[in-house]
Amino acid sequence: MKARILTAIVGIAAVILLVTAGGLPLTAAIFVVAGLAWMEYARMMKKITHVYTGPALTAIAVMIGAAASSSLPLFAAAVLCCFVVLMFLILVIQKSDIWALFSTVVGAVYFGVGFGSFLYLRGGDDLLAAGAASIHGGIFLLWFALIGTWSSDTFAYAVGKNLGRHKMAPHISPNKTMEGLAGGAVGCVALCLAYAAYFDFALLPAFFLGVLVAIAAPLGDLFESYIKRVCDIKDSGNILPGHGGMMDRFDSLLFVAPLMLAGLVAMRSFL
Repeated sequence: MKARILTAIVGIAAVILLVTAGGLPLTAAIFVVAGLAWMEYARMMKKITHVYTGPALTAIAVMIGAAASSSLPLFAAAVLCCFVVLMFLILVIQKSDIWALFSTVVGAVYFGVGFGSFLYLRGGDDLLAAGAASIHGGIFLLWFALIGTWSSDTFAYAVGKNLGRHKMAPHISPNKTMEGLAGGAVGCVALCLAYAAYFDFALLPAFFLGVLVAIAAPLGDLFESYIKRVCDIKDSGNILPGHGGMMDRFDSLLFVAPLMLAGLVAMRSFL
C-alpha cells in the first residue's frame, strides 16, 4: 500500500507539471509512455501471436508527432496513412498469420490515436469554439479528460464495492458491476459539470463531453481487461509499483481522449 500511495503521489505531481508545461516536455513524455505501453502490449500478445514492434513503434511515433503539430487535418492524415502503410508492410513481411496482422495494426492505431488525441487536446485551443473557458483552452480540455476519467474510475469502484450486485461482463472482468457502471457515470458527469462551471465553460457542451467521458472510460478499461483475459495476464506490467503497467494506468484515457476530440470537433461544426 505504501508503494501504491507513493507512486500515486509522484504520478499526480508529474502529470500536473507536464500538463502545465505542455510543449516539448509533454510531447517527450507521451512518446516515452506510448513506447512503454506498446512494449507491454507486445509482451502480452506473445502468448497468443506475434506482433511487429519496429513498424508499429514507427507508426505510433508518426501519429503522435502529427498530433503535436496541433493540426487536426495532419493528425487525421497521419492516422490514415499509418493504417494503410502498416497494413501493407505487415502483409508483405509476414507469412500468413492473420492474427499477427490484426494485432500489430490494431495495437499501433490504438496507441497512436489514443496518446495522439491526448496530446492534441493540450494544444487544441481552437476546439473550444463550442464554449468559453476562463483558463488556457488546452489545459482546460486535458484536465477535463483527466478529472472525468479519474472520477469515473473512483465512483465506479466505490459504488460497485458497496452496492454492486449485478455483474456487468463476468467473462471479462468478474468484479465490475452494473451498479458500479451507473455510479461511475453519474459521478463522472457531476464532477465534469462542476469543473466546467468553475471555469465558466458552457454547461450544455460540458454535459455532452461528460457523457462521452462516462461512456469511454469504462469501455477503455474493459477493452484492456479483455486483452489481459485473452492473454491470461493479471497486470500489463510492473513498471509502476502498486499500480501495474502503463496500459493499466492509461487504458481508460486511450478511449476518453479520442472520443472527447471527436465530440469537440462535432460541437465546433454544429454549435
